[in-house]
Amino acid sequence: MTEHKRPHDCPPTTDNPADQPHPPGDGKGCNDMPTSTPPTVDEPEKCPDTDCCCPPGPGTTANCLEDLIAAQAASMAAAEKAGKFKEDLGKLLDAAKKASQEYTRDKYDGLVTRWVDEDAAIVELIRRLVCVVPCWKCVIECHICPLINQIVIAERWLYKGGLPTTANNLYDLLNWQTRNKEAAERIFNRIKAVLDVWATPYKTIDAALAANKGWIKTAGDLLNTDPGKAVYDLFLKIIPLHLAIAPPSGSKWKTNIDKKYTQFCGCDTGTPDDCCGPNVGMLSVRERITGPQPYLIDPNDYFTLICCLVQKRYAPARDELGKADAGVTTVQNQINKYKALIDGIKDFEKNARPTVPGQVDCCDYECDDKDEEKSPYQAR
Repeated sequence: MTEHKRPHDCPPTTDNPADQPHPPGDGKGCNDMPTSTPPTVDEPEKCPDTDCCCPPGPGTTANCLEDLIAAQAASMAAAEKAGKFKEDLGKLLDAAKKASQEYTRDKYDGLVTRWVDEDAAIVELIRRLVCVVPCWKCVIECHICPLINQIVIAERWLYKGGLPTTANNLYDLLNWQTRNKEAAERIFNRIKAVLDVWATPYKTIDAALAANKGWIKTAGDLLNTDPGKAVYDLFLKIIPLHLAIAPPSGSKWKTNIDKKYTQFCGCDTGTPDDCCGPNVGMLSVRERITGPQPYLIDPNDYFTLICCLVQKRYAPARDELGKADAGVTTVQNQINKYKALIDGIKDFEKNARPTVPGQVDCCDYECDDKDEEKSPYQAR
């Protein structure tokens, strides 16, 4: 019966349009990027005091030099990172200037016209497909969503619950620092991927429109031969890409794709962070399949968007990644230092025997009752 439905039974317009990208922001509405604070490792229990009054020993050890070397290395690394960041900003500025010159008003108007035409073509394709495959949503829920859910569950196994809040030893702290660095890398890479696509907005949107035009025709042909494949292409490729490059919400161009055609795989949700406009938060699996895309903002808003992304997201994320990287190195160095002390057992006699005087006067080890201070040699 479905093939005999009249066109007016599947209206091409909607009162509940699908979501479109967030409008460009200038950063005033952005919350600060989250920062991480490692747990502290309590000092090991001190050894019991001795009843002996020991002769004075050396006032310091080689640790002071090791600490200075470590601090100097950190300063040099920070200076190197600052220089690299300045270089990166210069490249971003050059790319943004070039993109702004290419993303002109005329080209923008042409892209918008093509997007509006494709929106109408997609709505018509939806009408045809829904009439041929009225159970389209079940096809997705039964065959596609389980595969997406596997990825969602895998990520929960790996990352659910965040970082631990306590550390009993340096290996616990190294685990925290390592996981924190990996999380910082994921955030930084997401933001950098968004900045990268905004370096060529005209070229990327033009290519997306061309790809969708071809897919729309192919999906239409598949309705007669392989309608199930058309379901996948329409709902997992064509519509996501079309909405990813759409003019932002609040603009005069509104999609006629009903939101219900984007609502499935309920386990697959992200954590949006779109105060600058583009979403740099944790993306859903479906959003990651499509990948980050520039969208049809007014050319006058281009630098507003880029500056917000760099100042409010890219720079803080880069700093946090640098801090996390340094944290891993610092704890690993501490572990190496203490392991070296333990490995020193093989040279124990060579190091310990010379500290024992050849001639011993036991009176030197008797404590005066009035003595209140302990010798530096006294065990602690």
